[in-house]
Amino acid sequence: MKSNKQRRAEIKAHRLERAARRLAEQRLSAEVRPVAGAGLVVADTALLAAHNNTYGLLPTFYVDKAFTCRDCGADEVWTAKQQKWWYEIALGNINSTAVRCRACRLARRALLRSGAAVVAAQQGGRA
Repeated sequence: MKSNKQRRAEIKAHRLERAARRLAEQRLSAEVRPVAGAGLVVADTALLAAHNNTYGLLPTFYVDKAFTCRDCGADEVWTAKQQKWWYEIALGNINSTAVRCRACRLARRALLRSGAAVVAAQQGGRA
């Protein structure tokens, strides 16, 4: 059985290794600049710096990302153009990603609106 001191030392060493790997990955990604083309949009870093608070590096470009819809399980692609709109125009959190397809987002919004309408009607009737 390990002492707490030994375990803390192991945890600290593991964290340092992980931080070193992340730093190496960040340096590598900063050095490798893909050629602009389909599925790649250059980011406006001035807009990102002004509206997003993050501890990591801000992206210099957006790349199409594949994801699986949380509700229906459909395989979708969050395009670079959609990402640029979300982060720079809508001012979404830089750490957020797409999790639902468009159809499921619209259905969820309609469900939330109908629930809010029911609550408002109930509160209006009590007053």
